[in-house]
Amino acid sequence: MAVRRPWRAILPDDLAGQAIEVALDVARRLSEPMPEHTMESGAGCAVLFGRLDRYLPGQGWAAAAHDSLTAAVRAAERSGAGHAGLFGGLSGVAFAANAVSQQGTRYGRLLTGLDGAVTKAARGAAQAIAGRPEGLPVRVFDIISGAAGIGTYLLSRRDEAAVRPVLASLVALCGEDDGMPNWYTPPEAGIPATPMADGFPEGVFNCGLAHGVPGPMALLALATRAGIAVDGQLDAIRRVAQWLVASRADDEWGPSWPSGISMTGGRAVHPTHNAWCYGSSGLSRALWLAGEALEDDSLRTLAVDAMAAVYRRPPEARFIDRSPGLCHGLAGVLQISLRFAQDSGEDVFTVAATRFTELLLGHYDPGRRYGFGSVVEDGSLTDEPGLLDGAAGVALALLAAATPIEPDWDRMLALS
Repeated sequence: MAVRRPWRAILPDDLAGQAIEVALDVARRLSEPMPEHTMESGAGCAVLFGRLDRYLPGQGWAAAAHDSLTAAVRAAERSGAGHAGLFGGLSGVAFAANAVSQQGTRYGRLLTGLDGAVTKAARGAAQAIAGRPEGLPVRVFDIISGAAGIGTYLLSRRDEAAVRPVLASLVALCGEDDGMPNWYTPPEAGIPATPMADGFPEGVFNCGLAHGVPGPMALLALATRAGIAVDGQLDAIRRVAQWLVASRADDEWGPSWPSGISMTGGRAVHPTHNAWCYGSSGLSRALWLAGEALEDDSLRTLAVDAMAAVYRRPPEARFIDRSPGLCHGLAGVLQISLRFAQDSGEDVFTVAATRFTELLLGHYDPGRRYGFGSVVEDGSLTDEPGLLDGAAGVALALLAAATPIEPDWDRMLALS
């Protein structure tokens, strides 16, 4: 395992100052009253305000975090049963509560209740996957809504008893039957009228960190790093990592991956994002974590090479530069670059983090409600407050680059 170094701010002083100033402006805008928070937006804003309270204590950010967390809890109560997922579900609200709990000294009763509900949901999800680990809809096992995301929260809580059944179920998911990987999505399990369903009518192996098998692999690797393991865990990590290595679709700039691979063996003919959700950036981090778990230098080297290829690609070839957000935009690549800079110590990542901070600040628009717009599917901009797609996530990435406080919030993205 690589030596864990103390977190450091890596931007030049003048750029760091700009990043902090913009992040503070975004946070002030987000702290103004909103008509109604969703679970996701309330949780995301709470995480941002809690981060600012650690950086600038005594300036009112703890109260802002409390208000946003309260709004997220009320949204959860309005939704009834809802789902337990990490984004838009109970695990996300619980993650936010833990993030602003000041090392467990606040929100104890709330966290106890949320953890009970999340653990019950995790047990049910694990049983469902273990009972039939092949051909599942991605929402059952992915980071966004499924078991990988729920398990990521439980791992952040160091709840070994609760996370072990999730890990065991994902080991089963990462198995194979007569050479056929279990993590395929047949046509009937896909979501109709989506790019993935339309692009792969015969069924697909999803290659994205957000929705595909890299998410479960990343969780298994992070659990290994945390000293928590179940039978077959390292074999599962190795199997998925080897499959991803064999599934590359390199281009003239270097290692790359498609968004998915057809169940009949063909690859996506259209390029994919180089983002956290899909493409080389998120996959690179997942492979690095797998290399750490397996102590495999070849995987770590490939991860570094794949990120270097992202930096070499022009904007029109990486499909992220129009979006500032964490999920499929510049902030996500910045956050991944920061993690690589921290873990590898290689200059290419420090240089890239500076460049992507500059690109991200270029999207700052004081005329927009939250300072940054969010690109939606038709290419237009909307004003979103949340962490994954919205302004809170952008501000968190800027603070991670500019301040010496480790961004442990990026555990939500299975990056640490």
